[in-house]
Amino acid sequence: MLGICGYHAIEELLRSGKAQGRLEYSDRGPRVKKILEEAERWKIPAAKVEKADLEKRFPDARGVVFLPEGDVFALGQGIDDFIAGLGDKTEALVLVLDHISDPHNFGAILRSADQFGVDLVVLPNARSVKDTETVLRSSSGAAAHVAQAVVPNLARALQDLKDAGFWVYAADMGGDILWDVDFTGRVCLVMGAEGAGIGRLLSESADRRLSIPSLGQVDSLNVSVAAGVFLYEMARQRMRGPQKA
Repeated sequence: MLGICGYHAIEELLRSGKAQGRLEYSDRGPRVKKILEEAERWKIPAAKVEKADLEKRFPDARGVVFLPEGDVFALGQGIDDFIAGLGDKTEALVLVLDHISDPHNFGAILRSADQFGVDLVVLPNARSVKDTETVLRSSSGAAAHVAQAVVPNLARALQDLKDAGFWVYAADMGGDILWDVDFTGRVCLVMGAEGAGIGRLLSESADRRLSIPSLGQVDSLNVSVAAGVFLYEMARQRMRGPQKA
């Protein structure tokens, strides 16, 4: 049975208003009491259980665990619905993840996506991360706030976004330097899988390939770190306007 542990992850999941399921707790310490109050606000049932039983089933529970019903992420929105919902909005940021498999990386990326104003994260329904608990904990609960869409074909999703006026950028070590680019408007960033990078078809579908300059001896950044750098630069420009000469 899937159980979401970690105070912060549970709190953020409840605050998102998307949580469906129930809480089990073994004590009412200050942090657990705060979680129970948030659960009551959203009408999430909570039951007191024996500490030994809770720790046996969920060793990392720390006195409380959330037992979800169904998927706790904001999944299910299609690309068509997202695009239609934009209306006349000229600014939008979409992050496409090409088969990210490590839940810690995925969680860290979602945390950056939340911090830097990503409107939608798109991922494929096959060969992508499935470890919900680790993702929630790695994202510090941000996974519950970031809109996500699971699609059968990433290339088709990219084409739909391009047809809607999105400029598509692919992260590539051999690409142009990212800070020479104007990221205002409707923008889509594609990040590749750990090790394998972006697939050939997606790379060829991009309007431009971009890289992060490096002063180090290691040839690349971890995908979650790289995503954070890209998204920070995009957020900086979108808040202050393009700084390009």
